[in-house]
Amino acid sequence: MPTYKIRGIDVDFPYEAYDSQLVYMEKVMQSLQEERNALLESPTGTGKTLCLLCATLAFRKSLGSFTTGLIITTDKGKHEISSSRSGAFPTIVYASRTHSQIRQVIQELKRTSYRPKMTVLGSREQFCIHDKVKLLRGTTQTNACRSACRRKAKSKRCDHFNKVVYYLKDNPTIGEEPVDIEDLVNIGRTSGSCPYYLSKEIHKAVDIIFAPYNYLIDRRNRKSLQLSWSNSILIFDEAHNLESICAEAASFDLPSWLLTACISEAQSCVDLSIERRNKPNERRNKSNDTLHNADDFAILKALLLKLEKRIAEVHIESKELGFTKPGPYMFELMADLNITHTTASKLMSIIKDASDLLEEKSTGTICRLETIKDILDIIFRDGITSHAKYYRVHVKEAEAWSANGSKGKVSRTLSWWCFNPGIALEEFGKNGVRSIILTSGTLSPLDSFAEELKLDFPIRLENPHVIGPNQIWAGVVPVGPSGRTFNSSYRNRDTMEYKQELGNAIVNLARIVPDGLLVFFPSYYLLEQSIACWKSLSNESSASIWERICNHKKPVIEPRESSLFASSIKDYLTKLNDTTISGAVFFAVCRGKVSEGLDFADHSGRAVVVTGLPFATSTDPKVRLKREYLDQQSGAQGESFKVLTGDEWYNQQASRAVNQAVGRVIRHRHDYGAIIFCDERFAQPHRQSQVSKWIQPHIKCYSRFGEVVFTLTRFFRDGRTQGPTKLSLLEAENGGNLGDTSSSEDFMNKFHMEKLLSPLTTPVAPDGTLKASSSLDTKNGYTSFVGGILPANPSSLSSDHRMIVGCASSSDKRETVLHKRRTVLSQEHDRFDLADSYQLGEKSSNTLISPGFTKKRRFIAGEYDLKQHFGNSNERSSSASQNAQGDIHLQCKDNVASQSRSSQLLRQKDNLPADSTPSTADGTQGSAFLAQVRDKLSAAEYIDFVGYMKALKTKTLKIGEVLLSISRLFSGPERRPLLERFKDYIPAKYHSLYEQYVEGKVD
Repeated sequence: MPTYKIRGIDVDFPYEAYDSQLVYMEKVMQSLQEERNALLESPTGTGKTLCLLCATLAFRKSLGSFTTGLIITTDKGKHEISSSRSGAFPTIVYASRTHSQIRQVIQELKRTSYRPKMTVLGSREQFCIHDKVKLLRGTTQTNACRSACRRKAKSKRCDHFNKVVYYLKDNPTIGEEPVDIEDLVNIGRTSGSCPYYLSKEIHKAVDIIFAPYNYLIDRRNRKSLQLSWSNSILIFDEAHNLESICAEAASFDLPSWLLTACISEAQSCVDLSIERRNKPNERRNKSNDTLHNADDFAILKALLLKLEKRIAEVHIESKELGFTKPGPYMFELMADLNITHTTASKLMSIIKDASDLLEEKSTGTICRLETIKDILDIIFRDGITSHAKYYRVHVKEAEAWSANGSKGKVSRTLSWWCFNPGIALEEFGKNGVRSIILTSGTLSPLDSFAEELKLDFPIRLENPHVIGPNQIWAGVVPVGPSGRTFNSSYRNRDTMEYKQELGNAIVNLARIVPDGLLVFFPSYYLLEQSIACWKSLSNESSASIWERICNHKKPVIEPRESSLFASSIKDYLTKLNDTTISGAVFFAVCRGKVSEGLDFADHSGRAVVVTGLPFATSTDPKVRLKREYLDQQSGAQGESFKVLTGDEWYNQQASRAVNQAVGRVIRHRHDYGAIIFCDERFAQPHRQSQVSKWIQPHIKCYSRFGEVVFTLTRFFRDGRTQGPTKLSLLEAENGGNLGDTSSSEDFMNKFHMEKLLSPLTTPVAPDGTLKASSSLDTKNGYTSFVGGILPANPSSLSSDHRMIVGCASSSDKRETVLHKRRTVLSQEHDRFDLADSYQLGEKSSNTLISPGFTKKRRFIAGEYDLKQHFGNSNERSSSASQNAQGDIHLQCKDNVASQSRSSQLLRQKDNLPADSTPSTADGTQGSAFLAQVRDKLSAAEYIDFVGYMKALKTKTLKIGEVLLSISRLFSGPERRPLLERFKDYIPAKYHSLYEQYVEGKVD
């Protein structure tokens, strides 16, 4: 294992480190040595987590040996657990957003040489092994667990809880080898001890604690941690949403229905207390305090009723604006209820008694009153009122709907929203935390983090990716196939033209991009409206946009309901690995679950399309008040930190959501993919400056859609030398320097892409280049129609016929490979003309050029003019016959063509024997043949026929490939005349080749 000297400290690293990894570890070490905070961005796949662990643990080890063993002391029946380590050594708390991400981090720890004493904290839902309690969820489970563990009689307590101390006495070395949640659960099942309380006890005597965010951000959970915050090191991994999580943790919403439920529970407590007071046996078993609780519960109910009345009396002028007051108004409202800092603690004590009473009466019920206790804790925190200036009071009104769909009683919600996320972290500064490190793959733009969290981050890093420039395609696509502008702003997004153009663009991208394609919309509304539009636009003679997308990739749509998300991921994986079609497309939403933390590595995500800027709804009260708050703060004097304006915050939130979405692809050093911005606003310099820094150098702005198609096709086709994919590396090496990934975890438990991915649909050659793709070719593999430069008319891919293409093997033997191709041409107009709009060798522009290149043409079967593709045959040089590919010249009579033009139809050139040349005197011969073609072929097949001819003209396909494709197209007994007649229009030197193809196809 290599060792690197970083700022004077030896750091063991499992692999040869990249330069970017060394830079990252140097920044981590600087933060710890200088006791300063750090803000570090490093793209997923750069080994961020591994670097963070190695540098931090190397620093900790440099101070002294890691902790070993446990010391368990007993005093008056109570057990205390501690360690022999020096209190001068810092405790490391490594926090990430979810349990699944923590599992991945612990897997990375197992790859290192460092073995600190550690534990992982989690929820009862993750840990519980009690037969009954494990079936519950949320507050109900918490209350049931506490009740089972707090019973006075030891014999009646949870047996798993009772065994914890005995297990620790017998196994003091637990945690000296990395253990994750599953390991602790297995220990519990084997030994009978409670995994939840095992982890809670061990955390008092460890070097590093792994925990979800809520253990640090939520005040109640933070108080449950028994460690010295002084000199501790706090690491927030995947911190891109930290500011919003902090703000939400410090805020509350109290809807009418919840307040009504709390009043009902208070009444139940009154009734239960009176019932017990009147039973002699209950009086003997209960203390006087409990017997007198009925009065306290009645007071609680009266206060809640008064609060309900006060909320109902608030004057709301409009539902859109609601009722808003400055934060301190909340204390005025509480004072009206006689709730102050002095009485709040008494009230919270009453609520706790009420919760215990309800739990005793009915184990497993949800106690809504706990919410009121949490609200009081937020309002009256630390016995101060100064924090209220960061808040706004808001009351909103909404009409409730009954089960039968009729309007019900108007519902109101009382909210106290925190607009200073830093309030959740300020306690750490007061307690002397050594360093706070925030890191993620998508933190950009960085400035807003320091400004929003009110923390000083003097150490910052925006790391480049470890991939090469040939592994990424990043482009702004300002216009669609027909030249209409892409702009998803409010004024455009609902127009039929915008949705059609976007759909036609996605049809093309679905054809070009191999395997997995991710398409992100700014909102669920726009996603649903667009798909509904694509499904509806069809007629008898043409497929809908949605059907044409489905012809190329099987679709999956991100559900609004969280409960359906796991099944949608499973559905995507199933469709992705279906070899009968060229992959799958996942339609998702920025800020949705697909955009958060999922690993679409390798073939599961070859491209990501962002269809617009995901601005929050500007009329949403919370968004509107946040902007107003920031504008007020930015205008105030004496602020120690720079404050964002409301507009800056609003724009940066949208940019961060975009960065999070595009970060789903290119997940490791050997990966490659495309990032496609389908909105003209991404061409603006200030928009691009907010894109992740590692992407910025690769972004190009294209003025025409044809350029996008050409360059994307070339990107996926041409010689990539990335080496083996991550999956093949994992199989071959059982591990590797693959960044923030894990090879041994079940996907459906952690929503991580790797484990359920079947072998790649795109095989990889030993040299790392693609042998073939489900929809594209490579330089040294077979040659397909799309494998060359895409034709001017994308319709050259048929909706229902299969195209046979040649494949060169190592022995130069020709074999055929079957590839299904689908139609992509709208019946309304030709979407782009590559031959007209983008000449080979022409460089794309980095600046926007006014689009105007596309001519709309209404294409109807039988009205094709091949002259526009092949030009007038009289204009061609006679030397063209010597071209190695040869030429086939056909011109089609337009419905309004002149007689002189029709007299030149279907002319053959140079090498064709005189006796086989159709008479130019009879222009009807060519028209008759084309009429036969139109009659025998479907509309889509006829479009293919045009495409093949055009591909020949642009030298996209060789003549042999065209003849092969035509022979396939004209196969079948009813089309035999077409096979025989088409020979008349082929140069004589290719007749034998054509006959070979015909013989292989004629029945």
